[in-house]
This record gives sequence, C-alpha cells and structure tokens, in this order.
Amino acid sequence: MRFSALVGEVMRTNIKKVDMDDSIEKAAQIMRDERIGSVVVTGEKNVKGIVTTSDIVYKHVASGIGETAKDVMSTDLVTIEPGKTIEEAAKLMVSKRVEKILVFDSSKLVGIITNNDILRIEPALFEILLERMKIGSSAMPEEPENLVACESCGNYSDSVEEADGEYICAECRE
Repeated sequence: MRFSALVGEVMRTNIKKVDMDDSIEKAAQIMRDERIGSVVVTGEKNVKGIVTTSDIVYKHVASGIGETAKDVMSTDLVTIEPGKTIEEAAKLMVSKRVEKILVFDSSKLVGIITNNDILRIEPALFEILLERMKIGSSAMPEEPENLVACESCGNYSDSVEEADGEYICAECRE
C-alpha cells in the first residue's frame, strides 16, 4: 500500500508568525487563540525558527529561560517540499523526531504539515508511524502492511473479510 497524497494537498497554509523580538507570552496567546501547537518565528523577512508548545513548557516555564521568541525557538528546522508525498513527510517526522514540518517551495515558506494532518488524511499511515516511534525505530518498511478499514467499527486491520456484503474485522465478526 502506498500513500500518494502530496504534502502540498494536505499542508496548512494559514501560518501564524511572530517576530524574533515578540514576547513568549504573545506566541503562547496566538497558539491558544488559534488552537495550534506552534508559531513560525521571522526576522528580516525570512524564517528564523519555530516556537512550539514544548519549547515554551520545557525552556521557558520549566527552566526559566528567555523573554522573547528568539530565546526559546528551535532553529534546527525540518523542511519538505510541497511535491513530496505524505509518506515521505511521515518518515521524515519519525527520523527527525518532530511533529511539525515547514513546507518550502524553493526558498519561500508556503505551509506547515503536522502529524495531525497526516492522521486526518491517512489514518493507517499514522498508526504505522506511531508504532515505529514507540519502539524507537526510524526505519519504515518499504511496503507498509496491507491494512483495510473495517466497515463496522472503522478500525484498520489486516484480517478484514467480507461478511454479508460488508468488509468486517475479526473482532466485529465475533
């Protein structure tokens, strides 16, 4: 099974930004108000980093570091192009241990894709990746297991069989 949706089709384009000199509180308020987990940090017309809820909690709240976005932002950005598949994005998330990837077309920021975006589009892929993250492996099989959605419960299984015209997993057949 291959997951062929493209990053550009799934990414979010309404990117919330803060300036490097904006307060950590301003970044947190934007995240709260927009119900998002990160804001992009800009300076001198280009992207300088990203501030995530984890950055704020671990660096600012728990360790007392900083007053501005530049003090707590992550600068080792993980990026991808919009023409890549979400499978490639998911593999990159696992290998880099991140939940969000900035999407650049050439040198221009055009979007962001998160693990939740992948979950929304391809639940089977997300479950496989989550399992890989749990066992600490960044490797992913070339061909993921052939999982099919049960028409009764909606869960993905490799033991779905037809019963009375519906494809049903073993648990629902019992």
